[in-house]
Amino acid sequence: MMKVFDRARELIDYTMVITDNTKRFPKKARFTFVDRMQNMTLDIYRKLAKANELPVNIRKEVQIDVLSEINVFLALVEICHKRQYISTATMETWVKKTMDVKYLTAAWMKRT
Repeated sequence: MMKVFDRARELIDYTMVITDNTKRFPKKARFTFVDRMQNMTLDIYRKLAKANELPVNIRKEVQIDVLSEINVFLALVEICHKRQYISTATMETWVKKTMDVKYLTAAWMKRT
């Protein structure tokens, strides 16, 4: 379970590195994509931490919320690629890091 927190922190870090590059994301995309994506990764981590503190019988609801947020985040990554803000290689790395968090969260949910 602790591995999910490590991967979520890696996702936050990678997201900050990619989105802080003003050459990659023009000013018009800062609010639409960058702010949202940075906040989403922070929210994912916050919700995972919250789930970890909850009793098992109500933890699943927060874990499902995390999985939903991850799906929206993945859609934003795909849109960024389609708009050519990020390369295919960057998208693939970002998706992998995001899917690691998703799979670990789903496995944790299944165990509890």
